[in-house]
Amino acid sequence: MRRATAGPLVALLGSLALVPSTAPASYAEGEDPCDKGIIAESERTADTRARTSEPLVRMHVPEAQAITRGSGVTVAVVDSGVGTGLGIDVVSVAVRGLQPTLLSGHGTIVAGLIAGPDGVAPRARILSMRVLDKDDPDPQRGERGVSSALLAQGIDLLVAQHRTDPFDVVNISLAVREDDPVLARAMRRLTRLDVVVVAASGDVSTDDDSLEPPTSDADVFPADYPGVLVVNAIGDSTTSDVRGAVLPNAVTDVAAPTAGALSVNLNGQRCQIGEEVATSYAAAEVSGVVALLRSRFPKESARQVVARLVRTAEGAEGTGNPWTGAGVVQAADALTRVLEPSRKGETAVTAAGTGVDAQAPPAPERVDAYGPSRAMLMWVALGAGSLLALALMLRPLFRRTPSG
Repeated sequence: MRRATAGPLVALLGSLALVPSTAPASYAEGEDPCDKGIIAESERTADTRARTSEPLVRMHVPEAQAITRGSGVTVAVVDSGVGTGLGIDVVSVAVRGLQPTLLSGHGTIVAGLIAGPDGVAPRARILSMRVLDKDDPDPQRGERGVSSALLAQGIDLLVAQHRTDPFDVVNISLAVREDDPVLARAMRRLTRLDVVVVAASGDVSTDDDSLEPPTSDADVFPADYPGVLVVNAIGDSTTSDVRGAVLPNAVTDVAAPTAGALSVNLNGQRCQIGEEVATSYAAAEVSGVVALLRSRFPKESARQVVARLVRTAEGAEGTGNPWTGAGVVQAADALTRVLEPSRKGETAVTAAGTGVDAQAPPAPERVDAYGPSRAMLMWVALGAGSLLALALMLRPLFRRTPSG
């Protein structure tokens, strides 16, 4: 388990999409509604013309969707709430004390990346667990931002919800920088369920300039708690410098690209992520891939599914890289690679080389079922032939001489 370090409570919402609580506003030319979450004045100005999600192509999701699109899987989204414009089945639950209307589009965009029309698992079902109003709340209006206390309340509600409305995947694209025993206990209760909990590894915060980003390992919760699949984000390639956008985290399991992804904003309009590298969006994409895996392998445990995801990541370097973990998720490989993970998520490690067991075995000896009988007949035939030859040789001795 990760060490606990004290520090200011900082929300790491990774380019959190905000919707103003006042009248809807249009956005400037070149500004994308997925970036700001602003409700555009018209569908014509909001809908993106892009037809391809670059991150999904990078992770070979279209090939995976030819096998399954996430049917029969429910993904719980712990976030700012999910709007009604996704066009999919959404069940909404919220902690007490939040505003009656949604004030942030972040949760909607996250849900759209998971199961929207252009999402990874468009046939998955969404369970929305709302735990905040927006990332920069106005206390005078009673608005509430992200906190470990609200996260813990939402997770406890999820655990209770699972008894009557089971879910398979939990996406947490929110984070705090301070460990909280209450949140830790709630996470333990959640991870005891047979669900895959996906969390963002952490974005660089712009709220407090005094916070120096760590160079090797950041304290981010709930990502740092045991039993969580931790996702970082990459740029255009695995070598892109993302130090100004995301945090290095030693518990990172896998990574995913985010720039160019397609989703839906709060008013149901199709939008495209800009050039942002954000772990909140990367976690959502990976949650979608996990939904595909749970649909494809419904009898496998959460640990088995995670093992498939990590073992088939690009490069499969193994965890330990604070930026990419095992590598970039490869959805098609995760669904098709021949693997037999144990219930505990253990898979055999293979290495290049030629061993004795890799060589072709010798041809098996041919067994003659009639061997004994054939041998006996041969000896009988030899004996009979010898007797016949002996009789022919002795025949003149027994022949009578005629009398004279």
